[in-house]
Amino acid sequence: MAKQEILLETGTNEVEVAEFRLCGQSFGVNVAKIREFIPFEGIKVSRLPGRHPSVAGVFLLRGKSIPLVNLDQHLGLARQEEGQENRVVVVTDFNNMTTAFVADFINRIYRVSWSEFKPLTAMLAASSPCVVGSVSIDDREVLILDLEHIVGEIFPESIINYDEKAFADKPKPGNRAQVKIFFAEDSAIIRKQVSKILRSVGYEQLSIFDNGQTALEAIMQAKAQAESDDQDLSQYLNLVLTDIEMPQMDGLALCRRIKKELGLNIPVVIFSSLINEQMARKCETVGADAYTAKPETERLIELLDKYSLAG
Repeated sequence: MAKQEILLETGTNEVEVAEFRLCGQSFGVNVAKIREFIPFEGIKVSRLPGRHPSVAGVFLLRGKSIPLVNLDQHLGLARQEEGQENRVVVVTDFNNMTTAFVADFINRIYRVSWSEFKPLTAMLAASSPCVVGSVSIDDREVLILDLEHIVGEIFPESIINYDEKAFADKPKPGNRAQVKIFFAEDSAIIRKQVSKILRSVGYEQLSIFDNGQTALEAIMQAKAQAESDDQDLSQYLNLVLTDIEMPQMDGLALCRRIKKELGLNIPVVIFSSLINEQMARKCETVGADAYTAKPETERLIELLDKYSLAG
């Protein structure tokens, strides 16, 4: 079953959300992460010894073994009879891996603005890390799942790929400590891990934001401060590092605002689980200087060095 396509202009802060039902609740996923939908009926699942409790097993799809995750079990939902005959498998591609999830049925695909997303409160986010927020669609509250977090809980190596030993013997350029980086990322776990890694290699001056809108506001404040002090903006900001998927304002819209509306000559590096050939073209369209896929942190450090270190 091919996913329905909706044409989106790059950098307009809009996203396609696929709504599906699971145990009586509506959930949503960014369509950019979905490769296809296939009927659950007829799939032959092979159970693996020692598998994670949420993993039903693996199945073959065009000659490739794909792990199948029982979302209801992972989310702790009570199984209902709703949609049992129409259950579907949502096949996803992100973080350089293919994973499949079982849903009761797919409703449809909607076009919404990231500005319509309502993040969870800090208390709810701490207790429900698999949900990044919600959006109202046709008077229904659709919970937006953080598939990266879910897959990371099952396959920890998928979140961040970083070998400290590989960098232990490499010299740390001293001028990394002078680089001022604004870092926008909505996932708390990725913010924490990436920040820890960057500081460990010498990038100490990090200003961290959980969405593109607050990052943009901080960039505009830095610009205003530089103008007020009659200083170059580089005294306050040297590089912007951003995810793509974020509530309020996504990374593509953020980059477009920086480059094409504000006209700032600031390097922008995009670090996202969504990077593929199509997304790479979108990054180039909005003026991004570079992009790389999660979880390739070593490549990220190379790009930060290339675009932020003098000489």
